[in-house]
Amino acid sequence: MARSYTARAKKLKVEVEGAEEVIKLLEEIGQKAEEVLARAAEAGGRVALSEARRRCPVKTGRLRASLTLTQGKKTPTKANVRIEHGKKEYYGKFVELGTKKQPAKPFLRPAVDENKKQISEAVTEEIGRAVGRVR
Repeated sequence: MARSYTARAKKLKVEVEGAEEVIKLLEEIGQKAEEVLARAAEAGGRVALSEARRRCPVKTGRLRASLTLTQGKKTPTKANVRIEHGKKEYYGKFVELGTKKQPAKPFLRPAVDENKKQISEAVTEEIGRAVGRVR
């Protein structure tokens, strides 16, 4: 019997101080709001990606080298990114989650969980830059 392994994506919500003001400014930007949020999500994602690469267990280095940041759906109020491994490095999920015979060696989840503050700061900084350009 085949066994499937899944990991639920853990979402990290970032709250921005003065959010009402930022929302008004983003509404003024209009269509550019999606781009601003996408860049902010990417900035936060780069922090997590860098940490995931640092934490990734290395045997051949292929898994670490295959880690990439991909854009998810964008809307005027939300944007997300994902850290993914290459298709040939399918074993990444087994490294992260473990199997019956191999203990888990998590590197993705801790990369986010232990860097929430830095990720939040990167997102806030990117939004601040965009809002500063509008003023």
